[in-house]
Amino acid sequence: MLGSELRYWRDEVCGLSQREAGAQALCDHGDLSRWERGQAQVLPDVIERLDALYGAQGRLKALRSFAGEFDRLREVGPERTSDLAEDDDMHRRAAMRLLAALGAGAVIPPGTLETLFSGIDNAIADRGVRIDDWEEITWEHGFSYYTQAPGTLIHAVTADLAEVSRLLQRTSSGVARMGLLRVSAQLAVLMGMELSDVGEPRSARQSWQMARRAADATGDRDLRVWVRGWEAEYGFWAGRPAPVLARLAEDAVHIAKGAVSAGLTEALRARAFVAASQGDVHTTRDALGELRSVHERLPDGATSDRTTPLWSFVERDAAWANAYSLALIGDTADATAAVDRALALCPSTFTANITHYELVRALALIGEGDIDDGLAHAVATAQAWPISTIRRRTLARILDALPQKGHELEAARELRSLTARPTADA
Repeated sequence: MLGSELRYWRDEVCGLSQREAGAQALCDHGDLSRWERGQAQVLPDVIERLDALYGAQGRLKALRSFAGEFDRLREVGPERTSDLAEDDDMHRRAAMRLLAALGAGAVIPPGTLETLFSGIDNAIADRGVRIDDWEEITWEHGFSYYTQAPGTLIHAVTADLAEVSRLLQRTSSGVARMGLLRVSAQLAVLMGMELSDVGEPRSARQSWQMARRAADATGDRDLRVWVRGWEAEYGFWAGRPAPVLARLAEDAVHIAKGAVSAGLTEALRARAFVAASQGDVHTTRDALGELRSVHERLPDGATSDRTTPLWSFVERDAAWANAYSLALIGDTADATAAVDRALALCPSTFTANITHYELVRALALIGEGDIDDGLAHAVATAQAWPISTIRRRTLARILDALPQKGHELEAARELRSLTARPTADA
């Protein structure tokens, strides 16, 4: 699998000969030939250089890790039972199929995610691991989601899900299993977001479903609310039906039973966005008021930048909720002020957030009748960072807000081309 991917990226994507690739990646072209035929394992430092040279965005490094893990497991002593060996191979093959499909821009094969999640699913049905290490891993993924391009995390999260599934098959400790299920729910949420960003809506929905099931199995109220809150909000950006989003948000509120949490603020923000997109001014303002009330009562840990953004709800998140919602219902002055507030509070490394905010500024400009400046700002902002589910939906709203004459402008045509769905979602 790794050899095939190396050959694909060198030959079909980059159009390089083995000699050219070897020279640029500082490795012998004869070694490269052996690696591509699967006759030897690529050294870690070389795979780093090849991945960067081919622009593979971590895909080759992830596959190399899988290949190394496969070799390690083959060398483990005979105490491994055949059933467990088959389970390991099953999860590994599923992870490799997913990575290969994503790397080639192909449709994910049916059953791949089901197999990848099977260890989690069995643990839910059935009711020595270092959970702290896994919590730290998910913390880092949650931070990276805000600082890296859309789709970048898929390969790392896939590898981690495969390993967590394997551990759940082998762990008998109830405490450890509950910890692993918590991690599973969080990783599945990240997978759902990333799959949506790369144009895999069906697989994204499977990930969200698994996240809910894993969270419910833990009995952790805040986690259950958090998963549903994020699914409602991300479902809004992905264009899922409004009744589905309303049910998810209401489920989160019902489960919370008045207990405030970052997940509850996500659900309320989703409620405001849905109402605003439908032009329901009264419900939008009610949802924003309730969101403000919950946010003010959050514990310090949930409102601090020391917490990964996915698990916190800081002041800029509240400002962003106001900015987008108010822009949709035509309150452009307050929307622009909220954008300025969010930007003032946003770390410079959070490029994805900054892009969201600036696109709302463009939407507000168009709402004020400043079509040329609004379109120019939208195009410049959209071109500065890869298109994700959130940005695609916002660009579509900007186009919807244009008057008829605005659609004929060159900037509007350019903006429409940027909103085209990824090939896998066509």
